[in-house]
Amino acid sequence: MITMRPIQTLAALALLAGSVPVAAFTPVVNLIEPRGVQRGTEAVVTFVGDRLYDPREVIFYHPGITARKIEKVGDDHKRVKVSLTIAADAALGEHPMRLRCKGGVSWMRTLWVGQFPTVFEKRQDKKDLNNDFNAPQEVPLNSTVQGVADREDVDYYRVACRKGQRLSVEVEGMRLGRVLFDPYVAILDQNRFELASSDDAPLLNRDSALSLVVPEDGNYTIMVRESSYQGQPTCQYRLHIGEFPRPTAVYPPGGRPGEERKFTFIGDAAGETTTELALPNEETEIRAFARAGDLLAPSGNPVRVSSIPYYNEKEPNEGSAEATPVGEAPMVPIAFHGVISKKEDKDWFRFAARKGQKIRVQVYARQLRSPLDSYIIVRNAKDGKQIGNNDDGTQRQPDSRLDFDVPEDGEYLVNIRDQLYGSGPDYTYRIEVGPRRPAISASFPYAQRNISQKWKVISVPRGNRVAKVVNISRANIGCDIECAADGLPGGVRLDVDPAPRSVTSFPMVFEAAPDAPLEGGLYRFTVKDPKSGLTGPLKEAIHHIEVNNAGTFHTTRSERLAVAVIEKAPFEIQLEVPPVPLVRNGVMLLTARARRDEGFDAPIKVTLPWKPPGVGGPTSVDIKKGENEATIQINANGEAPVRSWRICILAEATTKRGPVLVSSRLQTLDVGEPYLGVKIEMAATQPGKNTDMLCKIEQLKPFDGNARLILQGLPHGVSASEVSITSDSKEVIFPLEVTGEARKGKHATIFCQAVVTKDGHPVTSTASPKGVLRIDPPPPAPKKPAPEKKDAPAEAAAKAAEPKKQPAKKPLSRLEQLRQQAGK
Repeated sequence: MITMRPIQTLAALALLAGSVPVAAFTPVVNLIEPRGVQRGTEAVVTFVGDRLYDPREVIFYHPGITARKIEKVGDDHKRVKVSLTIAADAALGEHPMRLRCKGGVSWMRTLWVGQFPTVFEKRQDKKDLNNDFNAPQEVPLNSTVQGVADREDVDYYRVACRKGQRLSVEVEGMRLGRVLFDPYVAILDQNRFELASSDDAPLLNRDSALSLVVPEDGNYTIMVRESSYQGQPTCQYRLHIGEFPRPTAVYPPGGRPGEERKFTFIGDAAGETTTELALPNEETEIRAFARAGDLLAPSGNPVRVSSIPYYNEKEPNEGSAEATPVGEAPMVPIAFHGVISKKEDKDWFRFAARKGQKIRVQVYARQLRSPLDSYIIVRNAKDGKQIGNNDDGTQRQPDSRLDFDVPEDGEYLVNIRDQLYGSGPDYTYRIEVGPRRPAISASFPYAQRNISQKWKVISVPRGNRVAKVVNISRANIGCDIECAADGLPGGVRLDVDPAPRSVTSFPMVFEAAPDAPLEGGLYRFTVKDPKSGLTGPLKEAIHHIEVNNAGTFHTTRSERLAVAVIEKAPFEIQLEVPPVPLVRNGVMLLTARARRDEGFDAPIKVTLPWKPPGVGGPTSVDIKKGENEATIQINANGEAPVRSWRICILAEATTKRGPVLVSSRLQTLDVGEPYLGVKIEMAATQPGKNTDMLCKIEQLKPFDGNARLILQGLPHGVSASEVSITSDSKEVIFPLEVTGEARKGKHATIFCQAVVTKDGHPVTSTASPKGVLRIDPPPPAPKKPAPEKKDAPAEAAAKAAEPKKQPAKKPLSRLEQLRQQAGK
């Protein structure tokens, strides 16, 4: 049991003025207002939501913000006021956080840190006062405006500028993570001419940014709206207006750990700037911020930090003979940096590899927020023969990726261009070429489609348990997986089994002692290959905006998970597994048993969050209101691995104080071979005629006592009683009762179910492949006897004596009738 509290959890504890008699489960935070704060100041923000009883701390994912005081607002427990101190060196941009209450931890929400004071859009009675170009809202330069882009709403802000001054704007809209919102921004002069505009900036996904050099002294108006005028009251934005630099790219887009080098910021209206930056000592991805005097860009440009050595392109390199680097090709692993800067530009690079190496060529462009849509071709430098090409690496990743096996020792070429032959000074890219390296990682699956945050927090009730399923990702390796936590709240222990290489997920159960302190924080989890020592993180991806079939629009990623001990839940759940194996092609009944506190009688939804390979079962079962148990029927197919597993169940209930989730402990489930095999011989009969069906028995495992065999899948109108056999039985006959209503035809759906009793518990399996019963139609009724035959000569003479019938006259046609009349 781990009781230490991790020092990396940046939280602030606070006591409420007054006690709360009860707490509520699963607190909800929908919004933090205002949406941003200025660094180097103190601020008060309000967490808005529901069931915010007894708030204990704010859990921050990044350093730079601390909570000095937490206090409730009103008595409806829907608002909590938090006094913050923002450090002068707090990172600009997004700061994820959660509110921890006595009854749980909220979903992740974000607060944005900027360098300017915040100005609020002028509104009165929920109506804008700045939607007229001729009456805009006056704002000072170097300020941040918080506003709303409502339906068919256009907001105007006016600033006074001098000729030659840089004027930059950047909008945080979609990135605020509240709603699908595509902002559009433009800078207008006094005559309402549009000097610059931006809809989707590649650097900022769906958000907008632009900069210009002011052409003359005067007032300039910044216009903000939803790009298709389909805004709504939840379409909030933060608009940065000032003299700050706003580059669209940085070059080179990568470097090595611990390196100090010059980086060039590209795309700002005032021209390129060069800054020397010191890169961190570990492989990661950072944001490089352009600086102009004391002002920084509101958001940084991504830089990939990797230990791979690299070359920057040297122009010209438009052909194989000019490929970078000139001369001897560097051996993989190697990286290349470049810019697709002119129309129909193609950049060539060379590298060396050895026969048999499994090589991956990976482009980093869109992943580093470049507008480049890459397309690559790899060739053998000796003869120019193409080895492969690629446009989009995966369905959701437009950066190119090509895997190939090196056919022979030697030099190889890779060339890159934009798929649609686009180009520009900010079309930067990085290409990494090297052996495909093994990697492992893990993540939590979705609890509900398009809701990535549901039940992601590990909230463990005192004296109870909660289970999580972990999905495993293995790349270029097959291995067993062990999982461990680098720390947990006091009084919490983790129960988890090693996962064999054959599985892609596994369960783990957190259990809190009855007297565990009500505390929590952010904790790291590691997955490990016990054989090679390879490790990887358990990662979390929170999709703040996710639209069905359209994908995700803003995501926050972390390698630390929120874990907390919460107040006692009003029930516990137990899983009872029979002490017998679940055999292949067999079924088993599990029992979910609830232990309720007095007065709690709500229905409980029970699920099997994880099932071993080859084992199936229902999505969920319900323990009805006031009842204490339910059964869960599981089954194993014929390929289920024969071994022991541990499984658990989850139980979710909506209490008077909100929903709560608990789980059982892990219980052993053995999967084994069946005891019997049965071969059903074909039988045939007719409706209304009873018959027998012969079954030949093969004993696969010895058993004591008698076993029951039951014929299943019989057609309508046919029945059979179960029979009893012993371990010595070689065959058995089932008498079939066939009614006259039995359905005729060939019935190939019959199977034999075997039930062996072991230690007082049934072991049930499907013991046979499908058998056949043919029900034929009854034979036709006998024909009537033929009449007695007469003497043939006499019959012929009598027939000859009969008068011959004259053939009937053919009626005359109308034309023939007219001809006869004319002849007369």
